[in-house]
Amino acid sequence: MVRDKNIIIGVDGSDSSYRAVSYVAELIAHQKGILVVLLHVLPPIPPELLEFGGSEDPEKEGALSKELKKDQAQWIDNAKKAAQPILERAKSVLYQVGIAPEAVTTLFSESIHQPEIVRELIEAATKQDCGTVVVGRESYSGFSEMMQRHVGEELVREGRGFAIWVIE
Repeated sequence: MVRDKNIIIGVDGSDSSYRAVSYVAELIAHQKGILVVLLHVLPPIPPELLEFGGSEDPEKEGALSKELKKDQAQWIDNAKKAAQPILERAKSVLYQVGIAPEAVTTLFSESIHQPEIVRELIEAATKQDCGTVVVGRESYSGFSEMMQRHVGEELVREGRGFAIWVIE
């Protein structure tokens, strides 16, 4: 089944996400037919780019709306460019163990508001027909541990129908 051979990895530039990529790379090195999707969730668009005061003049309103959409698209483009080194580093880890470039895809999740990373990962995994979702998890100690929300733990609760790998 193809779905079982497609893996999506959440990549955010943290040490834990690179450990997750390295772990997957070592497991699937030299195996055929496996596809890897690297997903980077972009930060939310700044509030000043979400809406404008509007205008009573419909023509001016249209022009302002068009300008806002252009500014949003530019912001997203810049955020994607800023994330490229993160994705390139992750791809190089995969390539170093012999995974072919055509077996690796990169995706961005463009959330206008604060991203819901678990939902974004599950939706992307579904669209990309991935059976396995992989994320890294940082270790915390004491009080910090209790206050941190772990994407991996949420994925385990919400990711029914997927194999969930949480790499620490």
